[in-house]
Amino acid sequence: MMQLIWTMLLVGFVLPGTLGAELKVEQFFAQNCVKCHGPEKQKGKVRLDKPVSELLADEELLETIATVLEAGEMPPEKAPRPKAEVVAQVVQLLQKQILTQRPVNPLKRLTRAEYTNTMRDLFGVDFDFTGLLPPDHVEHGFDKFGEAHLMSPHQVMAYLKTARFIAERVLPDAKPETKTWEFDARHFHGSKNFATGGGGDFRDGDDYVLTGFRPYRSNLHFSIDPESHDQFVIPAFGTYRLEVKAHSEKSNQGEVIGINLGDGRHPTSFQMIRRIPMPHGSKGFTTELTLKAGDMLAFTFDSARVPGRTLAKKPHTGPAMRFSQMKVTGPLTEQWPTAAMKAILPRPNMKPGELVDHLALLLTQRPVPLKDRPVFVAIAAKQQAAGTVAMARSVLITLLTSPHFIYKAESNELTAVERAHRLSYFLWNSIPDATLLAAARSGALAKDPSAQVERMLKDPKAGRFVEDFTRQWLQRDKVDDFGPDVRVFKNVRRMTVDSMGREGRELFRHLLENSMSMKHFIDSDFVMANDRLARFYGLPAVKGDAFVPVKLPKGSERGGLIAQAGFLKLTSTDFATSPIHRGSWILKNLYNEKIEPPADILINEPDIRGTTTIREAILKHQELESCARCHSKIDPLGFALEFYDPVGRKRSEYRHVEELPVEPDGTTFTKKIKFTKVPIESTMKLPNGREVRDLPTLKAALMADRERIYKGIIGKLISYAHGREVTRADRPHIEAVFEAAANQNFSLRATIGAIVAHPEFGRK
Repeated sequence: MMQLIWTMLLVGFVLPGTLGAELKVEQFFAQNCVKCHGPEKQKGKVRLDKPVSELLADEELLETIATVLEAGEMPPEKAPRPKAEVVAQVVQLLQKQILTQRPVNPLKRLTRAEYTNTMRDLFGVDFDFTGLLPPDHVEHGFDKFGEAHLMSPHQVMAYLKTARFIAERVLPDAKPETKTWEFDARHFHGSKNFATGGGGDFRDGDDYVLTGFRPYRSNLHFSIDPESHDQFVIPAFGTYRLEVKAHSEKSNQGEVIGINLGDGRHPTSFQMIRRIPMPHGSKGFTTELTLKAGDMLAFTFDSARVPGRTLAKKPHTGPAMRFSQMKVTGPLTEQWPTAAMKAILPRPNMKPGELVDHLALLLTQRPVPLKDRPVFVAIAAKQQAAGTVAMARSVLITLLTSPHFIYKAESNELTAVERAHRLSYFLWNSIPDATLLAAARSGALAKDPSAQVERMLKDPKAGRFVEDFTRQWLQRDKVDDFGPDVRVFKNVRRMTVDSMGREGRELFRHLLENSMSMKHFIDSDFVMANDRLARFYGLPAVKGDAFVPVKLPKGSERGGLIAQAGFLKLTSTDFATSPIHRGSWILKNLYNEKIEPPADILINEPDIRGTTTIREAILKHQELESCARCHSKIDPLGFALEFYDPVGRKRSEYRHVEELPVEPDGTTFTKKIKFTKVPIESTMKLPNGREVRDLPTLKAALMADRERIYKGIIGKLISYAHGREVTRADRPHIEAVFEAAANQNFSLRATIGAIVAHPEFGRK
């Protein structure tokens, strides 16, 4: 009888039109799924015995079901399995249903980075809005997604405060007076440490010397009066030129100086605003900074080797940075009225209506909607008696805080100008320039965007895309979230870790600028390295802080993203590697799979206690049926990387670190540590049966799976470009871009061009 039922069910799937799509899906669930996802059990908190119309309306559930069916992960291996053609038909039916209910792309507002760049390009001023605009919420790895761009009262007030800050500074009442201040060792001061009475800084003749780094409060700040310790304060907003005479001693390599905002006398909340690489033999540097009234500056020796002479309790013998003179000039004014003033007020005595129309076009390249225009004109008219500048400030503040500016305008089918904005916020993170707008309005952009894409990628502003996309995709900004602990990793310096965080960005930039294949994200015969990273990797010497491609020696395992020290450190804790984090990072960021690291990273459920190694604990964890599906994919990827330690160095065994109880040691308290060495067992099998045991075999497995990885990276780029999550509904889009890129050896540059050229780029 059961055989007859199954035969009838199979006929229903095989013969199109015999049964409706809903009935087919319902029957499949009843036959294969409800036993584990029904009234008695709901494994994974999924229940499939509900009305089929209700199930088909849940897009997220449909995506999950289609994904596990397509991957062969469900039904479980031990359960009776339907024929492949039956599963394929169900997946196809689910895919069609997903395509019919694709959600509307929600409104997207400018992110803080986009807002900052837009102001810079409009007014030529390098604003820092860190303390004014709140950070953006991250959704599925990116902060550009409309569904995460909710507007709270706090954010509204932040935009108002920011708009006032901008208007007051781009439309000043009078020309600021440029002054010059000169300082020498008499004006220089160091920090004080409460525990020791000093830091790694001191005056030595005509120089002031830094030997330590900022965490130990070692910095150089300066005062107007040589007899006073009152710190020099920036008097007015504007651009200031700093000319610093400084040099390193007892060093045979380049060093790095940090410039920080904050009171050097109490440097607990420094804001590092710029790092200055000092090539070996350099005698100083000149740089320009945009500062606001009340700012105070302090210098740190960011590439210092030791905490400082006092904290070390012995004379300092390593490299030091000697400062002798400094000159501060500002606010600098190249022309008056400024370019921003001319852009905002091109003519004197503008009428309220024409000022509103002019500023709206300046800010958004489109007119104010007719229904809203009277409100803006009334606000302008109210300030007209106070003068043109006051009126312009009022209109500028109102427009900058309006949805007309804050939110990106996108019709269901993008207009020519809207398409230009989408492209510009993709590749420049800012407004389109006149050339791009002209191409849009002439129809050239829609007809053939390749010329504009090439032009924009050659522009220095494309560096914003490289920086922002790789920061979020690769989580580069989290590489130095901790340590490294100098007790465990004695030769890994802070600026080496800083270089680790930049390597992924520089690889992306190199592939983009040279039209190279995305296969180099998986494996390559070169790495991008600067002086510090080349030393860390044991490669031929590189001169300077700039990254260059370095050919790898024969037999090296480096090359590709997962061999980068930054990735390996990112996916580790203070003292230990994390196979779960490493494996899930690969699935999420290379395959673009929706998977989250388990909350129970410590692997401490009662039924797996008693295991002796992390491998035993995780294998025991896999026995939990609810966890097995994810762990079977995550764990082999992560364990193959166990021959690399928490800072990305090759190792042959584990070195477990245990912090012993604190014991008094003179006037300080030092935690001692104990090391235990344990063999590494890394061999595991991927779900497809392929064995991986180390980095080379893992790279080979990923290269064999490169089509999925290319599509995963394409999905990440589309998400970033469109400002929304990519779903199964986007599969035709991804496939089309993949095919276009395949014709050009999967060039990263060609991939970006194919994304822009696809019809979906012109749709909301």
